[in-house]
Amino acid sequence: MKKISIIAAALAALTSIGANALTLRLADTMPSGLPNSEGVAFFAKKVKEYSNGEIEVKIFANGILGSERENVEQLNQGALDMARVGAATLDSFTPAVQAITLPYMFETTDHLIRSMDGKAGELLFANLEKDGIYPINYMVIGPRSFYTKNKPINTPDDLKGMKIRVMNSKMAMKTVKLMGGAPTPLPMGDVFTAMDQGVIDGAENAPQSLIEHRHGEVAKYYSFDEHFNYPEFILISKVAMSKLTPEQINILKKAGKEATVYEIGLAKAAIDESVKQSEGRVTFNQVDKALFKEKVQPLYEEVIKDNPGAKEMIELVQQEKS
Repeated sequence: MKKISIIAAALAALTSIGANALTLRLADTMPSGLPNSEGVAFFAKKVKEYSNGEIEVKIFANGILGSERENVEQLNQGALDMARVGAATLDSFTPAVQAITLPYMFETTDHLIRSMDGKAGELLFANLEKDGIYPINYMVIGPRSFYTKNKPINTPDDLKGMKIRVMNSKMAMKTVKLMGGAPTPLPMGDVFTAMDQGVIDGAENAPQSLIEHRHGEVAKYYSFDEHFNYPEFILISKVAMSKLTPEQINILKKAGKEATVYEIGLAKAAIDESVKQSEGRVTFNQVDKALFKEKVQPLYEEVIKDNPGAKEMIELVQQEKS
């Protein structure tokens, strides 16, 4: 009941601050101190600076306003102004992200960045807006791989019978299932306990999770199959957009671009540091990615068949390969 009261209070209408100022409430499921949450904080700081204090972005972190999926629903209802949301979460709301959430769509994080900064990113943002989803910018996390408690993953055969935590994403669940595992959707905050108690055998995420969420205390193996690597976005609701002038919207986009650059630097550094800090407790191993890629090829065929626009997106992304 207490949480409901907090959410109800936080989702009040845009709050005036002074004669012409307003507050935009931004939901973030992550705690402060992580690259993506620090990117959000940097964005808020720049918005206030560039608007001379006329716009304040107030951050509700640590999932206080619900899950990413709930945040997107709140944006669509006009009950929330902004949110940081991963591309995988959006696959339940728009087909625009299907192509970019395919496993092995991006070879590296730099490939992802080039794509988002190029024609693929332009097309993606345009398609999202057509479906009523309004991105201000993008951010990165880094490649996601499998990490497990009792044995390393060297080939897809090693995943057979293993319960692997995934996000509540159709693409994530299909990917793990095709590779042979048993996809198990769980909130991020439940992963540590679930793995520790044997409810799940492992999870999939970027190396930062080993440190930031303490998963390296229960997971003993991390296998660099790097099956996913996709962006996150700072989104704004249509209702909030309608209350902003074109100049104010440009301020948000300018701050968003600078936040992207800032967050990318943090994310890249966090990957290297997380691996370094985990060595000795976690065993890292490389894998033959071709074996994993082969298992998920049916997803490409399925997406292209069901989504006519996906083929163009895939081609634009492939053009950015180094």
